[in-house]
This record gives sequence, structure tokens and C-alpha cells, in this order.
Amino acid sequence: MQKILTIARREYQAMVATKAFIVGMAMMPILMLGGMIIPKLLRGIEKAEDRRIAVIDRTGQLFLPLKMAAEQRNLMLKADVPAKPDEKSSEPSSADGKEADAKPKMSSDDREEREARKAMGMEEIHRYVLEQIPAEGFDDEKRLELSEQIKDRKLYAFIEIPAEVLTAPAPDLTQLDKLTPDSLKLPEISYVAEDAALADAKRWAETSLNQMIRAQRLSSSVSPVELPKVMMELERRATVRGGGLYYRDADGKIVSKEKPNELAVIFLPMGIMMLMFMIIMMSAQPMLESVLEEKTLRISEVLLGSANAQQLMTGKLLGNVGGSITVFALYAAGGLAFANYQGYGESIPYSIIPWFIIYQVLAVLMFSSIFMAIAACVSQLREAQSLLLPIWMVMMLPLMVWFNAVREPNSTLATTLSFFPPSTPLMMTLRLATGATIPVWQILLSIVILLAGTAIGVTAAARIYRIGILWQGKPPKLNELIGWLVKNPN
Repeated sequence: MQKILTIARREYQAMVATKAFIVGMAMMPILMLGGMIIPKLLRGIEKAEDRRIAVIDRTGQLFLPLKMAAEQRNLMLKADVPAKPDEKSSEPSSADGKEADAKPKMSSDDREEREARKAMGMEEIHRYVLEQIPAEGFDDEKRLELSEQIKDRKLYAFIEIPAEVLTAPAPDLTQLDKLTPDSLKLPEISYVAEDAALADAKRWAETSLNQMIRAQRLSSSVSPVELPKVMMELERRATVRGGGLYYRDADGKIVSKEKPNELAVIFLPMGIMMLMFMIIMMSAQPMLESVLEEKTLRISEVLLGSANAQQLMTGKLLGNVGGSITVFALYAAGGLAFANYQGYGESIPYSIIPWFIIYQVLAVLMFSSIFMAIAACVSQLREAQSLLLPIWMVMMLPLMVWFNAVREPNSTLATTLSFFPPSTPLMMTLRLATGATIPVWQILLSIVILLAGTAIGVTAAARIYRIGILWQGKPPKLNELIGWLVKNPN
């Protein structure tokens, strides 16, 4: 036992008492959060510009209102989100308050959508300048010409509106059984640009044009006097407010949790899962490099003169687990401090911390032992890459379906992956972080399955490590590895 603890202490110091560890701890959050922070910094550097959009209006009735909508949008582009009633505005206002009243008000839904788009770096800051292209004679040659202008940055996009969007007949409501989804659709409007798939201009044009088309089509069946009232009624909507489940508080009152923050609900579980993935990789990868270095330099042969392979591997794993807990403690302390500073302290699921540590320890033991076994089988790092590829694919499986699991934590997909040992730690941590009610039996069963999987993985890795650490030459074949597992060498 003394030898195992000595090896564990040495591995722990080699992992955390280095400059590389400190630099890695500092750089990893920057790399993780850079995708959200850098777009905000660049947004301030980027200057608004006029984006010319050509419109081919075959209806002859939609270009003018669309142009007016674009001009109105350009005027409102700099409008700030109004401050909350209990917050003081940092901008100076006029004495009579007319300047503040001149700014358009935003609903809570619009404000949340704008804040969400800001967080994802997708808020459009550029102005749209619309110009009309005659629809008569507009053909493929004209489309090619406009496309060349887009390539030359003389034009941003062009929109082609068919005449049928206003003249298409209304569906026959007397024959509902004959209605199909396609019969309810209007003809498509063409939007052509280099970034047509995710362009904010496309989203704006689609919303604006559909409102105008609705108004024009209704004007033919509704009297001019009733049209404004009908349009107003169509635009009115009841807000669906999301809320938490009801529960009985300490005073015995039945209350409901406050409305959850949509961004926190989506990105907090993902961030916690990524934290575990990062800790596993920071723990397992050094084991691969350490064992490979000791084998290449024949240091392992010297170490085996003082301790057997089982003691050597056990000590390395214990030291690695201690290092992973240190990483978690540092990141957790920093994350909690940052969340409290930003006012999101109440959104942190503190109850997940014990489960996080349990899953993390078992995951580090499982994957570190596998990485050590792979390193013991090879003589060069490039030889280990091909063996690590399937391990990487299995480890990253929860990362590929995280959004589906956040939306439905108790779905069949999320539950199934929770009982698959290689993906159990990440998937169960993600599910618990969503705040959904995860059945206790699933948590306990996942831990039992993970314990069994870890025990099998560590045992198999130990058998491979015991022979592979002294193996020289070409990497063993698959049948040789199976032989090492079966014959249980002494």
C-alpha cells in the first residue's frame, strides 16, 4: 500500500505542480467561452454598412411597403432595449421626457429574443437599402448578372416575388378532407445571397413580406373599414409564460418556481457536461503520454524493479483521480464565483455537485485506465492515434446529442445513453443539470452500471498493461490483445 501511495503522490505532483497545468487551467475557459465572448468584442469593432438588396416584385404592390419597412427598420436600428422599471437609464433624457417616449417599446418576448441573438452573436447591425428591378423581361441572364454583382460586393442579395402570392386562390374550406399541407402554402419567394441559409436579412424579409401579403390578400375579402381591425386582431397574441413546477415551501404554501431563463436552461447543462469532458481529457491524456514516455525511455523497467505492474497502475490511477478532483475544485470555485457575480447564482443546480464528483471519479478511472493500456501496447504516439479513434468516438457520443437531451431529458435516447457505461457520466450529468425530475432508480442504476463498467475496464486494462508495458516492437494485433485478456498473466 505504501508503494501505491508513493506512486499516487508522484503522479499527482507531476500533474498539478507544473507550469503547463497552470497555463492549461487558465487557457481552457478562454477556449470554451471564446465562442461567446469574441463575437461580442468583434461586434463592437464591426461598423454598420448599407447592404443593397434588389427586389423583383412581379405583384407590383409589395415593393413600396417593403421599402418603407426597411427605412423604418433602419431608423429603429439604434433603439436600445428599454430599461426595467427598477433600473435607472444611463442615457441622458430631455426634461419633458419626449426623447425617451420616442423610442419604440419592446415586448418581453422581443426583448428575450434580442438578448438571445446578442448572446449568439447573430444580431444584425447593418442597414438594408432596397432598390427595385423591373420584373418585365427578368430571366436567368438577369439572375446571373445580379449574382455576379453579389460576388463583386456591389450587391448584397436579391429577392424575387412571384405574382401568385397575391392571386393564388384561397383554400376551399367546404372540402376539408381534400386539403393538403401543400394546398395551404403560398408560392415561394426567392432570396438569393452568399449567406442565404442563415442571413438575418432573409429572416427580416420573410417576416415583413408575409405580413404585407396577409394584409393585401385580406383587403380583397374584407371591407376597407374593417381591414385595420382585422389586421390588429391577427397581430394580437397571448404570451405563453414558462414556469417551473408547483411545490410546497417551508411555510406550507403551494408556490411555483419563477420563470426559467431560457439561455441558462439550454447552455448551463451543456457547460456542466463540457466541464466534465474537459476534466476527463485533462486527466486521461497525460496518462497516455506518461506511460508512453516511461516505456520508450525504459523507465518502466526500473519502476517494475520496485513495484509490480498492478501497484504501478493503481498508484497512477489514484494520483490521476486526485488531480481531476483538484481541477474540478478550481473550476467549480471559479464558475460559482463568476455566476454569483453575474447574478446567476440561483440558476446553479448545487444538488448536482455530489453526483458530478461520483461520475467524474468513475469516468476518470475508466478512461485513464484505457488510455494507459493503449499506451502500453505501442511504442510511438502515432501508433496510439488509430487505437484511440474509437475511444474518442464513444466519448463524444453525448456531445453529439446534447441539444436533444436538454430538450427532453427523460426521452428514450437520453435514458438509453445513460445506461451505456462510456456515455453514462456525461449524459447523466447533463440530464441532472437540466433541473428535470430524473427518477432515483435511474440515477442509482446508472451508477451501478458505471461501477461495473469501470471495474471491467480497469481489470481489462490492467491485464493489457501488465504485458504491454514490457512489450517491444510492432503493436500487438487484436487476437494478441484478446489473448492477453483471457490468459490472465501473473
